[in-house]
This record gives sequence, structure tokens and C-alpha cells, in this order.
Amino acid sequence: MFYHLYNQVATNTLERVAPLTHAVGNVLKHVFVIGFSIIIFGNRISTQTGIGTAIAIAGVAIYSLIKARIEEEKRQAKAA
Repeated sequence: MFYHLYNQVATNTLERVAPLTHAVGNVLKHVFVIGFSIIIFGNRISTQTGIGTAIAIAGVAIYSLIKARIEEEKRQAKAA
């Protein structure tokens, strides 16, 4: 049920904001979920885990930003 609600919110948000803004928000959501799980579950973060998490978040951010820019360019090309 929560996953369905998440998808509804994501779809409605994407209709209201630019794809790039949505991509940035999605990356921030990942950061929040990781931070929340660390605080709530008391997971300890080693240096290796921290570096791996940072690399993963950076990878998601880069991928999301590139994908959002490509989609925006496609929308602009169709509109022109």
C-alpha cells in the first residue's frame, strides 16, 4: 500500500515540476532514507560503508540528472 502511495505522489509531483527538480528530490529522498535508517536502527557506519554509500548516492544523482536532462531535451524538441 505504501509503495502504491509513493508512486502516486511521485507521478503527481512529476506532473507539477520539471524532471530535473524531480530527480534532485529523488536523490534527496535516498539520502533521507539512509540517514533515517541509521538513526532509527542504530546502524554503525564504518569508513568503508560511508564511502560506498557516498559513491552509490553520487551515482544515483548523476544518473538521475543525466536522464532528466535527456527527457527535458526530448520534450523541448517535440514542442518546437
